[in-house]
Amino acid sequence: MQIKMIIICILIFSSYLIGENISKYYINRHKQINELIRVLEIIRMELSFGVYTLGEIFSKLSSKVDFVTSKFFAKVSETLINEPYKTLDEVIKESTYILKEETNLNYKDIYELRELITTLGKSDVSSQSRLIDLSIENYKKITIDTKEDIEKKGNVYKKLSTITGVILGIILI
Repeated sequence: MQIKMIIICILIFSSYLIGENISKYYINRHKQINELIRVLEIIRMELSFGVYTLGEIFSKLSSKVDFVTSKFFAKVSETLINEPYKTLDEVIKESTYILKEETNLNYKDIYELRELITTLGKSDVSSQSRLIDLSIENYKKITIDTKEDIEKKGNVYKKLSTITGVILGIILI
């Protein structure tokens, strides 16, 4: 009987942890979207000075290790500097896998960032600033959606998984 109770407790605790893990996905995505907004503001600021190349800007962003996108920018910067014959479009396409693997960003978020970065350097500074501002506004709208996802889906998954664990525990009794 005691072994059965221990197994039931482990089952309930495991289901709770599963719900927490799913909920953290939504929380991390929200944080990472906010981080992308900060990254875009840094890019806009660096471009407005007009002193740095894109490779140097991406190198500066890669040095900010607290950003989850730092590995992505490190790869882009390294490739731009070491392989100057490659276009920015090629470099971004080759490096996008890092964002897919290392972050909780979805396809739409990554696509928006990728499209923005590939347009950098193709127009004047004011046009680039407007494009960055537009992307920042889009990401701010996405943060509203992610906040709602945390409140709705995250909490539902936490509760649902815990309730499922309790129901399975009751069935096992």
